[in-house]
Amino acid sequence: MTGALLTDNQRKAEISHAYLAALAARDGYSMQRGPDPDVDSIDATIRRGAPDWGLIDTQLKATANARRREDGLHFRLKRKNYNDLVRSRAAPLVLVVLELPPNELEWLDCTPDRLIIRKCGWWCSLSGQEPMDAGSRTIVIPSSQRISGSGLAPLFAQVREASA
Repeated sequence: MTGALLTDNQRKAEISHAYLAALAARDGYSMQRGPDPDVDSIDATIRRGAPDWGLIDTQLKATANARRREDGLHFRLKRKNYNDLVRSRAAPLVLVVLELPPNELEWLDCTPDRLIIRKCGWWCSLSGQEPMDAGSRTIVIPSSQRISGSGLAPLFAQVREASA
C-alpha cells in the first residue's frame, strides 16, 4: 500500500482491535486495550455488566491466509503466545483470530450506507493445555466458536461454563 506507515501485520492487528471494539460496543460491553508493549499476550479486555460483571482478556490475531477445514479454522501460534494462553490466570484469556480476505482491498468496505469488516472472528480457550518447549503449534478452532451475528454473549457463556 503506497504511503503506508504500518506494516501489513500492524494493519491487521489494528483491524482486529476495531472488530472486537465494534462488537463490544454493539453488545453494550466495554473494551480496553491491553498494555503496550504486549508482554503477557493480553491485547484487550472485554467487560460486561450485571448480572455477573464478567471480564475476559483476549489475545488478538488476524490472518488473510486462513486455513479452513471441516473441523474448523487451523491457525499457527508461536510458542510464547501458546504458552501464555495455556497458563492458569485469574481472568480467562482467550485467543480471538480475525479471518480476513486474502485481498487487502476487501478487508473493509466503507460507503455512506455501511462499514463492513469482511469475514469473521474465531475464538478459543487453551487454558489447561500443556505448554510447549520450542517452535510453534497449529491449533484448530471449531466452527462452533465463530463469532457470529449474536455477538460476544455466547463467548462469555461458553468461557464461564468451561471455568465452572
